[in-house]
Formats: sequence, C-alpha cells, structure tokens
Amino acid sequence: MGVISETKKHLTTGSECPPLKPGTLRCYSMKFCPYAQRTRLVLAAKGVPHEIVNINLKAKPEWYLAKSATGGKVPGLELDDHFATESLITCDLLEELYPQPALYPTDPWLKARDRLMVELFGSVSSLTYQMYRAMGDAQKIKQISEDFNTKLQIFEKELVERGTPFFFGDRPGMLDLMIWPWVERFPAARKLGVTSLPTGEMPPPPPEIKHFHEWVMRMTQHPEVKSCSVTTEDHMKFIKSFIAGNPDYDMEISSV
Repeated sequence: MGVISETKKHLTTGSECPPLKPGTLRCYSMKFCPYAQRTRLVLAAKGVPHEIVNINLKAKPEWYLAKSATGGKVPGLELDDHFATESLITCDLLEELYPQPALYPTDPWLKARDRLMVELFGSVSSLTYQMYRAMGDAQKIKQISEDFNTKLQIFEKELVERGTPFFFGDRPGMLDLMIWPWVERFPAARKLGVTSLPTGEMPPPPPEIKHFHEWVMRMTQHPEVKSCSVTTEDHMKFIKSFIAGNPDYDMEISSV
C-alpha cells in the first residue's frame, strides 16, 4: 500500500507524459511544495496505492498544462479519465473516494469548524513567504516572528479546548494534515531568525503556544507524517535556491 512509483526527476517542458495505468491513481506533485504535500499526506493516511509524477513548476510540461485548468499547479490527481487539482479540493475528493479511515468528524458542525481552522491557517502560511522575502532584514524578521506568535495562539487555544493529542483526536485528521506542511518548515524558518516558532526542538517556543509545540512534537513522530517529510537541511537548501530564483527541484534529498 502507498507509493507504487515516483519519478526521480521533475518532468519539464518537452517531456512526455508517462503512460497512465488503468485503475491506478496518479498524484502530480513537486517534492518541496507544501500544497502538494497536503495531498501526499492524505494519501499516506488512507494507505491509498498511487504513483507520483513530479512536475518542474518553472518549466511545466505542455501535456500537464493541457490537463490542468489552473495553469499547471500541483497537486493534481488523475484516475483513468478523471482529473482534479488544488490541494483542498483533491484532499476532500480523496476523503469521498476512500472514506476509511475518516479524516473529518462525522458531526457537520465540527467538520465546518475544522474547515474554518484550515482557512484561518492561511494567515500563518502567508507569513512564511513574507519571511523568505525579508531574509537579511532583522527588523522585518523580528516583526514577522511576533506575528507568527500571535496567529499561532488561535491554534493553541483550539488545542486546549479540544483536549486531545491532535486536532482530530487520538490521531491526525484533515485539519492536522492540512496545516502540517508549513509547520514542517518552521525549523528552517527558525534558522532564518524567526525564533518564536514551535519546532519540536530545543529551545522551546514562548509558553503561550506550549500545547501547539507539543502537538508539533507528536506530529514529527507520526509514521504517516514522517513518510512524507523532508529534512530541515534539505528545506533550507531548497529555500535558498528558490529565493535565488533558480529552484533546485532535482536536488538530492536525505531520508528522514
């Protein structure tokens, strides 16, 4: 169960589309894309057999652009003559196609609450990109660090109110998995100067996000999360290449 095959290189302009196998689910991805990581996490959580085709997002294959209505974004899911894209859409689609194990609460109100929290996390993920642009500016990094702390307190409060190890309960659910890709990059952000972030490492973050920090530690040890993870060192290397304007999609990555 899980990943059947994965392209070693990211396919680019001029490449040919790998032949589709009838009845085999395909995930179009990019190894360092947090949005694509969302879909890979859901696939891992559900144990769905699938193949991964990695796409060079700077020089997208013509055939992939022809499939996609969103300008060749990843993730994309393809099964026989069906194709879907966008991270939240593909993850909800997987929840419907493969309902077990469930990743949303059965209570519609609680499900709506989880979806709201995913939306609210957008203000946290946007700070990540602000941080990349602010590299080298100590004053801006300081302000971004304070903003991270403020916004994460919303999720701290939510964890305290739920009183469970994960937002979903005793195991990660859709909310946990949808916000994790950016949290996985927090250690890299911390190395860039955003010291307020919870990374599951020492020194700990400010006490006002203590429970969120503990959640991070639990997530880093979860087998399905680890199976889709990239090391902090590799995130750092890719971030630097991305900021320099020449993202190294095909860099060698270490095992977690």
